[in-house]
Amino acid sequence: MAKKGGKVLCVDDEPSIVRSLQWLLQKQFEVVTATSGAEAIELVKQHDFDVVISDQRMPMMTGVEVLREVRRLSPRTMRILLTGYSDMQAIVRSVNESEVFRFINKPWNIAELPKVVDQAINIARTQPVEDTAADVTEDAPLVANGERILVIDDDPDMGRAVADIVGTSAKVSYTRNLADAVGILNSEPVSVIVSETRVGSIDATRLVRLMKSKHPEIVTVMLTGESDADTITTLINQGQIYRFVPKPIRSGYLKLVLHSALRKHNALTGDPGLAFRHAVENTASGTVDSLMSDVERAATLSETAIASKGAGFMATLGAGFRRLFGS
Repeated sequence: MAKKGGKVLCVDDEPSIVRSLQWLLQKQFEVVTATSGAEAIELVKQHDFDVVISDQRMPMMTGVEVLREVRRLSPRTMRILLTGYSDMQAIVRSVNESEVFRFINKPWNIAELPKVVDQAINIARTQPVEDTAADVTEDAPLVANGERILVIDDDPDMGRAVADIVGTSAKVSYTRNLADAVGILNSEPVSVIVSETRVGSIDATRLVRLMKSKHPEIVTVMLTGESDADTITTLINQGQIYRFVPKPIRSGYLKLVLHSALRKHNALTGDPGLAFRHAVENTASGTVDSLMSDVERAATLSETAIASKGAGFMATLGAGFRRLFGS
């Protein structure tokens, strides 16, 4: 009998669901099942799993809580959240607390799920493990060494808020349009991007997703007053965003997030192998072209911007996109 290609724990309070997952995955992998969060945690304490797949909506202990504990107990184990409903709070917590590798909706694609699991197992077995030391508290001083943070937001107060938090320990660039953001990303090394999901009339998530696929060492924090479940799950799967921070934002919490994001960037640059743990799905074909078209259109509509930047601005913008994304 051929040796199975990895050890997977499937967690769901519905026995029929775990049986379905076991049936689908057992041909390729060694599959263990649990029907409660408590049972899953005990199994993680006893066994070395490559991947844990957990449903979100379970009694007593949610999937996010299970995966958060898995992250603490077994940092090398890759985490996948499975859900059949759109719960924004759960999705946000899956980013901020569990750092999930993928978010998969029920009913899952029977051809794609084994591929995602196989990719996660390969990462778990071959790539270095991150330091999961506890995050700092909100009142601790922010530690930075001159890294640059790029803030992209319609509201100038957000740029000022980040600048006030980091002081002289890090550099802050602020812009309220994506054309300037592309210019900054081309001209200066950026460690952390803090961005709204929409900037002006443009969906800015495309920029951060493309940046993560081409520049995995850059850590992204997303801000928004409102969004939808599909946007956030796409940001997880295609952008591996580090934190999602709903507005209005408390300065103490933002400070904690920035501190943690800078630490994550330094870990990724110190050991590039860690980036594989945050590998992203491919973005849709034509994403670069559609984003560039929208940014150019917005810039063209802003006559003041064109006048101030000169006639070569559009050519420079196109060259900037090509340098960033190889388009």
